[in-house]
Amino acid sequence: MAEIVGIDISTAYRYLKSMKEAGILSSRYENGTEYFDFSSTDIYKLLELALEFVDRVNGKNSLNSQKLNDLINFEPLSEQEFTPDVVLDMRGEICPVRDLATQKKLQDMKDGQVLLVIVDYPLSGERIPYRAKQLGHEVITKKKDSLGNIYIYIRCKNENMYK
Repeated sequence: MAEIVGIDISTAYRYLKSMKEAGILSSRYENGTEYFDFSSTDIYKLLELALEFVDRVNGKNSLNSQKLNDLINFEPLSEQEFTPDVVLDMRGEICPVRDLATQKKLQDMKDGQVLLVIVDYPLSGERIPYRAKQLGHEVITKKKDSLGNIYIYIRCKNENMYK
């Protein structure tokens, strides 16, 4: 989250704690680490609006709000049907297993193959496409079903990437 909004981690943590104290976010502790719950895309919309406001006040047109916007939008599948070469069903897995397993699977795939990642945790539905793009892969689309499952289609771009 800190990288998306362009601030250091300690500042992001202070903001998250403030949002928790205001009742906007909730969190849980696990093995001494606090995990914030971003399960609502409304939280992302709120952050996007805040970034746009700060940009206007500072007279900037930051890319950060666009990055955040890219993360919260669910694109419907186009008329073209995408048949995945590999399916990675990560429903029920804990963080960061979903993210790391996806990254590992992409490393093992051939250039041009399509990976379908299925997750049931909204933040993973945001982080996985963001990280895949950072690594140079193509996020074809993602969609959400009525049960909250998120389907992320990623075209592997491994040519010379991991050599």
